[in-house]
Amino acid sequence: MQFRQFQIEAPEHLAAAMGWSGDQLISREITGASGRPISIQNAHLDGESAIVFSHFEGQATREELDAVSLYGYHASSHWGMVADSAGIHVLSARWLRDERWYRLPPINGSTFAREGRLLDAFFPEAVRQGEPARRLLDYERPTAFLKPVDEALVERLDAWREKAVRYSRGTVSRIDAQLQTLYAQLFVLRTVEDRGLDRSMPSVLDTATSPDSFDRDLWTQIFCRAQRHIGSDLFADDAAEAIEPFILSGVIRDLYFPARVPGRDVRYDFSWISADVLGSAYEKYLSTVMQPAPLPAQSELFAQPQRGVERLSIRKSAGAYYTPRFLTTYLATTCLNRAFEHQQEGTIPRVIDFACGSGSFLVAAVDQLLIHLKRQNPNRAWGREIVEGGHIVGIDVDAKAVTAARLHLWQRLIEEPDALPLPNLSQFVRQADGLNSETWGDLQGEYDVVLGNPPFLATTLVTNREQLEATYATARGRYDFSSLFVERAIQILNPEGVLGLVIPNRLFINKSAEPLRHVLTSQCHMDVIVDFGSTKLFDADAYVGCIVARKTEDQRSHLPVRAITVRSLDADFMTSELLEAEAGDVGNHESQLVSYDARHPGARPWQLLSVREQRVRVLLDDASIRLGDIATVKQGIRTGANDIFVLEVLEDDGSSLARVTNGLGEQWFIETDLLEPVVFGSELARFTEVNPVRRLLYPYRGNRAISELELRERYPRTQEYLWAYRDILAARSSLSGTGAEHYQLIRPRDEKWLRRPKLLIRDLAPATAFAADVAGTTFLVGGTAVVPADPDLTLPLLAYLNSPVISRFAEQQAPTFRGDFFKFEPGVLSSLPVLTAVLDNPDVIQELADLARQRLDLGDTGEIAEPVGMEIDALIISTAQAAGIDLII
Repeated sequence: MQFRQFQIEAPEHLAAAMGWSGDQLISREITGASGRPISIQNAHLDGESAIVFSHFEGQATREELDAVSLYGYHASSHWGMVADSAGIHVLSARWLRDERWYRLPPINGSTFAREGRLLDAFFPEAVRQGEPARRLLDYERPTAFLKPVDEALVERLDAWREKAVRYSRGTVSRIDAQLQTLYAQLFVLRTVEDRGLDRSMPSVLDTATSPDSFDRDLWTQIFCRAQRHIGSDLFADDAAEAIEPFILSGVIRDLYFPARVPGRDVRYDFSWISADVLGSAYEKYLSTVMQPAPLPAQSELFAQPQRGVERLSIRKSAGAYYTPRFLTTYLATTCLNRAFEHQQEGTIPRVIDFACGSGSFLVAAVDQLLIHLKRQNPNRAWGREIVEGGHIVGIDVDAKAVTAARLHLWQRLIEEPDALPLPNLSQFVRQADGLNSETWGDLQGEYDVVLGNPPFLATTLVTNREQLEATYATARGRYDFSSLFVERAIQILNPEGVLGLVIPNRLFINKSAEPLRHVLTSQCHMDVIVDFGSTKLFDADAYVGCIVARKTEDQRSHLPVRAITVRSLDADFMTSELLEAEAGDVGNHESQLVSYDARHPGARPWQLLSVREQRVRVLLDDASIRLGDIATVKQGIRTGANDIFVLEVLEDDGSSLARVTNGLGEQWFIETDLLEPVVFGSELARFTEVNPVRRLLYPYRGNRAISELELRERYPRTQEYLWAYRDILAARSSLSGTGAEHYQLIRPRDEKWLRRPKLLIRDLAPATAFAADVAGTTFLVGGTAVVPADPDLTLPLLAYLNSPVISRFAEQQAPTFRGDFFKFEPGVLSSLPVLTAVLDNPDVIQELADLARQRLDLGDTGEIAEPVGMEIDALIISTAQAAGIDLII
């Protein structure tokens, strides 16, 4: 990095020197403590504030540098760079050092040779990769971190809410609802004040005359003026009437004075905080409600009475979760880009989110609409036209979510010129049932774009299942609730309309989702499918993906779909990564994501193979046989009571009896004839030979349960043991109504394969991870067994199936779970291709067997075992290449 070639006379020059382009910068002018104007360029990546640049003639004072840090904090930027006569100052807007803003000494001519490389960390790509934090930690470590501004606001507002419901009169739910409305009103009033949109309105801070008192007359004056000049339905009711004065005063002061932020008399400036950040704060606040709880003990006789309250999350119970901003921005961007391809100039697409939550998709859509429309006419009041023309519509069944969505939109519209009075949003953002169009009123009709993240809710929690199943084709079998929203989205789209939705990625492959996949692929062309695998985007039990599709009246299945697989997540700047992946193929071993064109999917599970993978699969299918044709693939035993049936042998008499202990810690004597060596599927590890230490009590012979009479006569100790636990065993729900004896297993298995050489694999694994039972003596509880018809194939198949060269074919079909785990079900394993060139070549079979034995003997020895694995991979690849198939990953 050579600064000497640049003339740094303005913030944009500094930004350009660091590789930032003009379209990534937003100009801003603020005022420092001295009154001197400070010019700032706020550099953005993917719509997210990344770094602020500033420049001073002469030398900047500490207060002026602090002002840049303070602005960066409000703007949710992590970093800042300031050029002055002393050099280049690198600072953080989130880190503190000894209760002051974190800032390094200036880098100038005398220090550039030593420290100039630090500046390379602030180029766009380096910022995207998180380089600033890594580099700065090598220079000077922070002593504390500031919470992001939205979290800091929520923390204080939540604290006052808890006090309000404890001490105020009225029901908990009523006070909670009033506070929610009050906070929304205060957010708008603070923004109007700091943006100077109504300079004749008194400051809300003046109502907080002391920590314990509140000027209600002045508040009434402010509120009435807000009704007249700010407008909107937000100020229909005065929510402050029933709130205690000390609560009101505390809330208002905390909306002016941030905690822990360095500097004297520091205030929040709501004109610096984006609509997304304020919307996020309000959404997080609304994600919990207060409900009554048992009264706490009163410790003082004359203490003010408190009511008991507790906090309850309402998002998880409703199956609703925060959508990360990068994802709302990505889907809004790509869908609106497509919509404007078919839009006449001067016309505005109609956009709807009918499970809108806090309105994050609606605000992202407004952002993108304004970008497109301002290119046509930068002077036209597009913001008001978008709303008043009904081009942005939100529906949600939750009244609190609707309030949050309206606030989120108001905060965004305030940023536009001539924002006041704010539009009334009650007509276009309203409470209704997204799946019941009869509740939509005049919002029914067709739309150009549908966006959203519909609820991830188990259908067992849905109250009107019969009505839904009569209305929606996707409501069949064990359907997912979000499937209905996808079908509804297709119903309300115009021809050539575009949908962009977040859905559970299990819908891509689960058999139960076949009706949804049929509806989607028969009525739409799938443009983009993004699979986040087991990367968690939010605190849901489901893993997610997203789809971008265009409603079509003609079949376009010959056109490919863009498949994007996300391997890891840097959510700060992910939008552009996704847009780049959509535009062209990306991906290598170090990439966060991989993208390519795949064949358009249908109703069957989506494998989404690249063109190369498709070619390999066609050749492989022709040159292979299915694993299920040369081996039996079966799930392991289920006992329904492992603590009783799985035992540890303490000692035996060498003939017929053993003293055992069960999972309940109790000791018994059991006949050894009924004890079988056993392993749990969860214990299995890749390339290990099973060595059972426990025994399974298996009251079966010849695949039939031993009768109770025979148990009493031949195995009296076992009969006594099982009878002692009769009530527990009989209570197993899986036995109810089957007529089975209380001591039978939930799922016994055929002893013919249980007593044969076999490969064993756990239910969930990050890749195929087979262990071997070469002797064929071990029973399996849980997990899955692959039992070769020819026992001599046990070791060769162990090497073959454990190779990542082959494992990937199982991973393409297997459901994914948390932590990058796959569920290798029998159907998935049975369909694995086994090269005939391997099976028909005795030398290859023998070499695979020898390598498998070497690998088993090495055990879990890490790097020592790695060369053996590489030999196995190379042997499979070379054998395939000889057959004309390229299996190189």
